[in-house]
Amino acid sequence: MVKNTVVSILLTIMLMINSSCFKEQPNFNDGNLDVSIYVKIKSEFYGINECLDSTEVTLSTIEYDVPAIVATTDSNGHVRFDGLSWANYYVSGLRKQYPVPTESGFEKAELRGGKDVVPDNEVYVDTLFLTGPQPPGIKLNEFYTCGPPNNFYYYSDQYFELYNSSNDTLYLDGIQFCRMGTGLENVTYIFQFPGEPVVGREYPIYSKQFVVCARTAFNHKRYVFNNRTSVDLSNADWEFYNESDPTDYNNPDVPNIGNILDGHYIDFSVNLITDVVLIADGSDENYLDGIDINSVIDCVEYSSSPTHIKEIEEELDYGYIGIGMMTYCGKSIERKTPGFDTNNSTIDFEINAKPTVGYQHGRSK
Repeated sequence: MVKNTVVSILLTIMLMINSSCFKEQPNFNDGNLDVSIYVKIKSEFYGINECLDSTEVTLSTIEYDVPAIVATTDSNGHVRFDGLSWANYYVSGLRKQYPVPTESGFEKAELRGGKDVVPDNEVYVDTLFLTGPQPPGIKLNEFYTCGPPNNFYYYSDQYFELYNSSNDTLYLDGIQFCRMGTGLENVTYIFQFPGEPVVGREYPIYSKQFVVCARTAFNHKRYVFNNRTSVDLSNADWEFYNESDPTDYNNPDVPNIGNILDGHYIDFSVNLITDVVLIADGSDENYLDGIDINSVIDCVEYSSSPTHIKEIEEELDYGYIGIGMMTYCGKSIERKTPGFDTNNSTIDFEINAKPTVGYQHGRSK
């Protein structure tokens, strides 16, 4: 009886200690974190670098089951969220009907932006840059990298789709296709279209045309026996090919994008769920010290991780896309609207249930 009484007393003491050491799950209103955000537009193309008033700013987190908070910036482009619980947040901004200069005068555009908020102090202060539509041209429109559903680690059906969003015929001559490491100075793979960079006129991409660049221009449905998710790339427009790789399949009916990196002996490929893909105009001949930012045509960063640390410079891509993507899931990443580009992949792209080779999701082939 004495033994049971002692055990009961000890349990009571432990419960009292635990209840005093741990609080209930907090919400937005019981914390001591203040988040202060200044919203600006920054665009070299438009020649603008100024604060944005009347901008809708949304702060949200997935760590607690609480609604997002929405506020509007003041005349100084500032908004503040007080008394927050400690968590990792995501802040996004939307400015509607913002006048941007064009060749024919001012046009109203929608500006968007977003970034992670990882607090390291009770008062977190940061700047959120919003971007508007970039000038039309050749864009990375879709990329399929994760591989189809299979149990033997097959991902040779990777492909990348280009799109000409301008009203003019443009040219692929000499354009470099790059897989990047951390920052512009780290080129992992670099393959190049034939022809003379910038001035070449042999390989057109017509207005509103999709161009499919396949890692291997082969009908992968014949190899992966799930015809609903693998793809037929035998009719791709271009094929990556490394003549130094004796195992690299070469479709004789599809022109090649060739490896130009000395000492690189494998075909073009990227990580299934996290990487940076970049295309440049080829004017920077000394790619060994990195890619000249002025030669970059388009750049996309993707990652499946919600805590991913950005690898490429924000001037090229303010965000990234792909959160939640799994290896061998048979999904692709595609622009929401062909050619619409704000240099923020978080906004510009979405995840497709399946790849759409040579056409836009939701539209007929």
